[in-house]
Amino acid sequence: MYPQPYPFGGSQNFGGQSAGMGRSPFKKIYKTCMKNRNQYVQLMLMDGVTYTGFIEYVDQQNVYFAIPYVEKQQENRNQDAQYDVRGYQIYRCVFPLHAVAGVNGAY
Repeated sequence: MYPQPYPFGGSQNFGGQSAGMGRSPFKKIYKTCMKNRNQYVQLMLMDGVTYTGFIEYVDQQNVYFAIPYVEKQQENRNQDAQYDVRGYQIYRCVFPLHAVAGVNGAY
């Protein structure tokens, strides 16, 4: 009925997956983030800003990131205590997956 544009059958490959070009860079970043979940990593964004912290969760659109922060010195600190967690805070951030340039898991 219609002429076949490819003489040996097959179909047009818009994504170029057989040539190895169909992989989205976001899929690679997504897999890297999933692999490094709950680990201390360095996250680099497309604009060059880097953050160090923990990847809490990853979905198809966002990376949920936790940055631990410890205050320097407190006045009423108990010197006999082995651990003092009063100055410990966690900043939670959400970054779009397409804004992530790379993840360094061996940080």
